[in-house]
Amino acid sequence: MGSKKSCCGNINSVNKYPDNSKVKNPNKPNLNIDDNIINELKSLIKKLGLLDIAYINDLNDLWLEDNDFGFNGAIVLTMEMYDKILSTNPGSLAKSFNDELYENFGNLTYEVSDFLRLNGFETFVAPPNGDIINFSKLGERAGLGCVGKSGLLISPSFGPKEKISAILVNISNLPIEKSNNYSWIREYCNFCGKCVKACPHNALIKNKDFVDLDSSSCVGCSEACTECIKVCPFYLKAYDDVKLKFDKISDLLSR
Repeated sequence: MGSKKSCCGNINSVNKYPDNSKVKNPNKPNLNIDDNIINELKSLIKKLGLLDIAYINDLNDLWLEDNDFGFNGAIVLTMEMYDKILSTNPGSLAKSFNDELYENFGNLTYEVSDFLRLNGFETFVAPPNGDIINFSKLGERAGLGCVGKSGLLISPSFGPKEKISAILVNISNLPIEKSNNYSWIREYCNFCGKCVKACPHNALIKNKDFVDLDSSSCVGCSEACTECIKVCPFYLKAYDDVKLKFDKISDLLSR
């Protein structure tokens, strides 16, 4: 793009997303994190009522639009969706519940970010309702689950029923999870496809080996539509039950 770079990367991108932190970034940020801070992070996440925390140091192909913030890694957070969003028909009321969740989750993400800043780390928050980075792929790469046909991250604990945010960092020794044992989820989705059939706006377009999301047709954000989530087996059933069904299908196909 040719835009100037600062300690927070692309100035144009940063100015587009105001920093709502209560703590300023340090002038000389730490580049290494120790086990004590990692353990304190885990405790803070639990205290705040968030679901998971994970780490990633490969963001190059995950930026949306022309964003480039000059950070080499991220701390990924997840939060459970409110039941009242899922039990409300798409529309203004459901959207108000969704907006409430985004605001709450965003504030909690900033609280975690401020904790990191107080401990000497430079951060930039990618809020859960922002268009900074591909959150679903970010969560998959961080080892939290696998992206399903709906384009949503499917995790072992809550299926597609969660939101994702991230804190961008420049920390060289993040505790990266090397393995991801959830790739079978994508294979199961190839057998299922219920989310594609359930979408009332035909926003999920099935091609030969994958599904495209037509963002111009999807009303997930504008009306808080959750039809694709409510029919997902990973939402309706326990993770282990779906895995058992997948193993049976795989066994039959291999004979």
